[in-house]
Order: sequence, then C-alpha cells, then structure tokens
Amino acid sequence: MSGPPRVAVAGEAAGATVLGLTTRQLGLAMAFGGMLLISTDSLITRAAEVNGWVVTFWYGVFICPTMLLYLLILERGRPVRAVRRSGKWVLVSAVLQTISTTAFIMAVKNTTISNVVIIVASVPLLTALLAWALLGERASRRLWFSIMASVVGVLIVVWGSLDLGGLSGNLLALTAVVAFAFNLTIWRRFPGISRVLVIAISAFMGALLAVTQTDVGGQTARTYLLMLLMGTVFGPTGRIAVSSSTRYITAAEVSLMTPVETVAASLWAWLAFAEQPPPASFVGGAIVLAAVAYGTILPALRRSPAGLRTSPSG
Repeated sequence: MSGPPRVAVAGEAAGATVLGLTTRQLGLAMAFGGMLLISTDSLITRAAEVNGWVVTFWYGVFICPTMLLYLLILERGRPVRAVRRSGKWVLVSAVLQTISTTAFIMAVKNTTISNVVIIVASVPLLTALLAWALLGERASRRLWFSIMASVVGVLIVVWGSLDLGGLSGNLLALTAVVAFAFNLTIWRRFPGISRVLVIAISAFMGALLAVTQTDVGGQTARTYLLMLLMGTVFGPTGRIAVSSSTRYITAAEVSLMTPVETVAASLWAWLAFAEQPPPASFVGGAIVLAAVAYGTILPALRRSPAGLRTSPSG
C-alpha cells in the first residue's frame, strides 16, 4: 500500500458546529458513545449461555439485515452506489471483520472478559505500527516506546493465564486485535469503503461459517432476546456511531477510544458476574492502558495526530 493523501475531515476548515459541539467534539463524542455501546458485546456474549458459534450465528442473523436497512437509508435507496464506491477492498475488509468478530466472541467464551478487552486496548498502538509498515507513516520515539510497553503488558496478561486455562482465549483475542488493526489500516488507505456494507457482509459470512460448526436452533427465549439486543440495538448503534465518527475525526483518533471498551467491559463483568481477574491481568492491564495514554491519547490532546506524521511521499 502506498501512502494515501490526507483526507479532510468534514467541517474541519469551517469550524462548523452541530448541536452546540464543534465537528471534532461531535466525532469524539460519537466514538466514545459507540465504544461504550460496543463494550456490551462481551457482557451479552457471556450472559448467553450457549457456545460461541451460536452467538456468532444469531448475531449475524440479526445485525446483517439491520445494517442493510441502515445502508438503504444512508444511500437513499441506492445501495449499489456504496458497492461501487467501496470496490474490491470491501471483501478483504469484510473477511478481516469476520475474523475479528468471530475471534472476539470465541475469546470471551474461553478466558476472562477483562483479559480480552485489555488485549483489545492495544489496537491503537498496533494500528500505528501497521500504518508505519504499510502506509509509510512515521512513528515518533514516544509511540515506539508505547508499542513496546504495550507488548510487555499483553504478554504479562497472557502469561498470567497459562495456569488458568485461558491461553486459547487470549490467543483468540490477539487474533481479533490483529485483524481489526489491519482493517483500520485498510479503512485509512481506502476511505471510500462503506463500513456499514463491511459489517453487513461480515455478519453474513460469520453466520454461514457458524451454521457449519454447530446446531444453531432450539435456543431458549433468553438467548434469542439477548441476541436480538446485541444484533439490532447495541451492536448496530455502537458500530454506526463509531464508523460515522470518521466523518468528523481521523481513524487514528477513533482508535484512541478503544480503552473506553476496556474499562467499561471490565466493569460490566465485575457487576454482572463478579469476575475476578488474576493479579497479572491488573498489572498487564495497567501497563497497556498507560502505554496507550502515553503514546496516543496525550499527544492527541495536545493537537498532535496520535504521534504520527504523514511521510513526504504520502
């Protein structure tokens, strides 16, 4: 991938306001709220007392038509425009999204929620690393230090779960993070890709995959209700908010809100399941969150683009 030109953010130059907020404030609020809603994914997945493939199937069944309906509204009844605008990379992005979502659901079923979302918190730093490797974006020394510290934190979380049977879940969480970070990089390189279309296609792919792995029928009313909430309310609303926030702020700034999911999901797990992570998770989690704050959030607050500078060739 060659370095893309910088994409102007809507309302950036004019300093426009919406609902009394500047466009940047609105984008940050949408990303924050979206991540908060997405943080319920782990809670609902754990509360649904079925295997991960059943969750993947019914989540796909409910969210796919919901996202297609939103696409019709967004494109004013002409969804083909989104397909043409997205091009062939929409399929690559959808495959990565399928891997990320499925691996995340499986991870929640195989390790503690806190471990999963702590590992997910490393997304901004991994995205920055991929942007440097694939898009030619230069990373500051601050960011490189943060990346190394984040890796140490994640390794501590994984190591602390070796004797608790959570290794497979942690590895699945790492898989989800890598796939999502690659997707953010693709979205940054090809801003015309419809995120809504990606989510709809990936949900369909996930459902097809899941139905080949397990018996998805005959679930309890409670399971159907939870999947309905996840697939038509919390999931779509959160993802639409996050994807729409890229109209007002950069993809890098959107990724800065990943720790919101980490903190909120850990809180839900504690309140709903009295889940007590191993001590190593607290240590590793503190290192990851501190690394994210040092390498991305603090520079962003100082109006620096997340420690990244577009290379001259970009």
